[in-house]
Amino acid sequence: MKKIICTGDFIYNSREKYLKFHSWIFKLFIPIIKESLNTGVDITFDIKDNIGEYFSREYFYNLANQTNIKDCHNIYNIDNFTDEQIDYLKKFFTPETIILGMEIYKPLCDLLTSFGCQIIDMAFNSYKLFDDLSLCFYTNNKEIYNKLVKYQIPQDKYYFYANYWKVFMENNNMIQDNDIEENSVLFIGQTLLDKSVEKNGKFLNVIDFEEKLKELSQNYSKIYYLPHPYLGKKRKLIYDWVKNSPYIELLTNRSTYGLLASDKIKKVVGISTSVLYEAQYFDKEIEYLYKPLFNIDASFEEHSYVSLLYDYFNPKFWADILSPICEIRKGIKDVNYFENAHNKMRNVHNDYWGYAQLDPIKRIPNTYDSIRQFWIRYIAPLF
Repeated sequence: MKKIICTGDFIYNSREKYLKFHSWIFKLFIPIIKESLNTGVDITFDIKDNIGEYFSREYFYNLANQTNIKDCHNIYNIDNFTDEQIDYLKKFFTPETIILGMEIYKPLCDLLTSFGCQIIDMAFNSYKLFDDLSLCFYTNNKEIYNKLVKYQIPQDKYYFYANYWKVFMENNNMIQDNDIEENSVLFIGQTLLDKSVEKNGKFLNVIDFEEKLKELSQNYSKIYYLPHPYLGKKRKLIYDWVKNSPYIELLTNRSTYGLLASDKIKKVVGISTSVLYEAQYFDKEIEYLYKPLFNIDASFEEHSYVSLLYDYFNPKFWADILSPICEIRKGIKDVNYFENAHNKMRNVHNDYWGYAQLDPIKRIPNTYDSIRQFWIRYIAPLF
């Protein structure tokens, strides 16, 4: 009996953590997937073998005498897995296993592929400017990939939305760049525990690229560093480093998209941030100082994630992409349950990120808070 296992990166994060992060998106799609399939496919969140034993992340690490494993963001290197660990994993993943994943680390995808597993891994699209969150789909199956590309978002749509938001920001006085120098570079900061900034067991940050930034400063008038709002424990260390740099200036409380829309910013750089992917559609030169987390709309051979929008709310879509590996139910309805999915997915988990700076509903509380703070600081003392 075939089974579909819905999972995140179960080696990097504990089951509790990846379900906390992503179970909602699986729960959203499972009823639609079931509608597309014949009976005989088990869809589960549980990783267990044929005799019912559940996968134990703690036991897996103990096989390599590794203890004190972090519940979340535990860095691992597949090249260091022992034969015992590999054999243990093989008990749970066979050619009958279909993985429906969410942001599974590429080396783990490759390992599961070597076991014969069929993989469909999802990720949030790096481009956050559509009317709702969009997703990207990776698969290790060429037939499935060829079906996915039929639904791929056209590039012109990315440019259209970026241009729309630039016009929107111009007309709503959101491009506040009077203090920005012409011919400048914008460095977009990230959190310090972002999987995409991990390299050789270390999480990279702006300080690791001092020489590169010095080089950039020779060709541009100024480098502006925009920190991530959840920078964490090293905030003071990084802020002090930036403030002591002669060619970098710290920006805070700025709209990321307002800066992307500024003609004064000529280039956008970062370690691996998704903002770089968006910046290119604002006609910016971009440079990844490390690498992007995902290859979006590349070839099948490049571990490509195909960008999609809304089609995954249609059972006919799931029937189409699963048809190479599953028996499909006949007479499936061709209907998109969210024809106008404005913020439907964003609202489930409040995943707005920088889009909150643009969304009219999300901007209202910020406006009220600004007025309140202005009243408390400047008006109230007069009475």
